[in-house]
Amino acid sequence: MSNNVTSRISSRTSRIEAKYKGHRSEDRFFAARNDAKQACENLRTAIRKSQIHTVMRDELLQAADRAEALVKGVEPTQIHPGAEIRQLAKEIEHLQLAEQWVAAADRVLNRLGTEGPAAARSDLEQAQDAVMWCVRAGEWNGQLTAAGTQLQKVVAEGEIHAARVN
Repeated sequence: MSNNVTSRISSRTSRIEAKYKGHRSEDRFFAARNDAKQACENLRTAIRKSQIHTVMRDELLQAADRAEALVKGVEPTQIHPGAEIRQLAKEIEHLQLAEQWVAAADRVLNRLGTEGPAAARSDLEQAQDAVMWCVRAGEWNGQLTAAGTQLQKVVAEGEIHAARVN
């Protein structure tokens, strides 16, 4: 019976070893890392083309640089490097959304001008500041998502007010 158990263990071990394809996981890791680097570069390009204030642009560019440094810091020798890269890619997507909504808020603020309702301007500025605080603090996942959702709502309300002003 001990011979049977030994053969089952060795055959199970050999099956696991036969299934493992190290080069495939490394290929997936490097592909995910290159995709994340490309997302950082796309974010950087979008920020540079954006019409947002210079201070916000600089802060978003610094966040993109930090994200790229984090991506470059992940090595295939770490435990579950692919999961870490996928998490960083999600955070880069959150930064991209933050840039889009901060730029949208700036456009609405410009459309409101000085003649628009003060409450709408104040709400936009506060929501925009909340998003930028998350970007500065490195809270690129849950808190940034919540702040971005709030900014999205405030931008929609600001669009209504801007349409009435113009």
